[in-house]
Amino acid sequence: MLCLIERLPGVDDFKSEISDLKSMAESISRQLRGWADSLQNSGIKGQRYLTEKTRRATQSAREREKFMEQLRRIREGEEERREPN
Repeated sequence: MLCLIERLPGVDDFKSEISDLKSMAESISRQLRGWADSLQNSGIKGQRYLTEKTRRATQSAREREKFMEQLRRIREGEEERREPN
């Protein structure tokens, strides 16, 4: 659409703005493609396969991993305090 508008007569004064919009649109398109690829490569089959049980299990796994990461940080902090300087 922007390419078409860019070719219309009388829009010479807006060529730089149109060029900026085209660049932003291309960037957004690449971001959306990356997001779509990450969804396609995820373990989730699709929304119709998600049940409340699977949602809870996924949430529990996330919370468990977050908790384990906090424990690792605490343990590393304690080990740093024990080491002589």
